[in-house]
Amino acid sequence: MESRRITAGMGLLFAALGAWIAFAIADDWPAYLAAVAVGGLGIDAIYSAIRGRRALISRIGPLP
Repeated sequence: MESRRITAGMGLLFAALGAWIAFAIADDWPAYLAAVAVGGLGIDAIYSAIRGRRALISRIGPLP
């Protein structure tokens, strides 16, 4: 249960970060693309926490 809450919290953080990128600092299409990618990962994490499955961001694996 605790990991679902952490996943949902991280999802909220990523969704808010995507919205901030889109509305505050984006001025051309690469920034909007980054906002969609980050926001999409956040929304997927929230949905995954609700459904009780692994989020896409957790499947990326350990990065160097």
